[in-house]
Amino acid sequence: MNMTDMNNPKPWAEGHPSLYQGHDITHRPDWANIIVWDAFFNNLTAGFMVLTGIAWFSGPPLFAALLPFALTLALLIVIVDLVLLVFDLGDPPRFIHAMRVLHFTSPLSVGVWGLACYATCLGCAVGIYWLSVYSVATNDFLAPYIAWLDILMRLFTVLAFIGAVVVICYKGVAFSCTSQPGVKKARWLTSFMVSDALLMGCGLYAIMAACLGFWDACAYLLLPFIILEVARTVAFSLLWMETAERARKVYSGENTLLRVWVYLIGGLLAAVLAFFGVYGMCAAGALVLLTGVFERYWLIGITKKI
Repeated sequence: MNMTDMNNPKPWAEGHPSLYQGHDITHRPDWANIIVWDAFFNNLTAGFMVLTGIAWFSGPPLFAALLPFALTLALLIVIVDLVLLVFDLGDPPRFIHAMRVLHFTSPLSVGVWGLACYATCLGCAVGIYWLSVYSVATNDFLAPYIAWLDILMRLFTVLAFIGAVVVICYKGVAFSCTSQPGVKKARWLTSFMVSDALLMGCGLYAIMAACLGFWDACAYLLLPFIILEVARTVAFSLLWMETAERARKVYSGENTLLRVWVYLIGGLLAAVLAFFGVYGMCAAGALVLLTGVFERYWLIGITKKI
């Protein structure tokens, strides 16, 4: 090939090999399961962390006592999400590539960077806290610097809270309004995802508090839980009106079961159970989490080709 041909390469034409021929083909992600659980754990850890931060900032002292356990649980959830995300992307190196440069106009880039920064700050907060606990217990060389470690833990907690706000507002590539059929015109999708993530976070927080013996926390969470139930139900109703035509083509009669779950089981029944003490609140939280899984299976399903 002479210099002229190199400077003016011929466009690809039929019968000639394309530039991508011979490259590995990125496999199609598991749209039946992996993306559903990725979306679920992504929303759950973000909603749980946002609720944890708000409770810590503005709640009574008992939420400060629950903070280390909540941060640890949020970290475990985000680790699961990160593992699923790598497989979700279809090609593990793609995750690393997305971290090379931050593009504010790219949803994938912003989402990956937000999740990575959130997970990093959360990991630092959890690591510093349990390191300080170990230092006090063993009276090692870090014991005199416990106050500084506490300040660092609080700083990383605030940064993790900010990262969680970014993550909770990112609905994911799978739900991009410019890419997938069925949700292209779903303008209420983000509102639904945010309200549902916060509701699931509230339910999980109540279960965690009850298991640790902080039963009074469930009483403080009752009003936010009911408010988020109403917000999630309204947002889902608006989302349903935008996606109903597509959903009927994909699922036919199964949409009735979905609405029973969202409005009656995960909505009305969960709200009623929340008024019946600690055990009722835990049951309501469990129903909300199950409903969240059901919703995401349905939502991912309407993006499939028919």
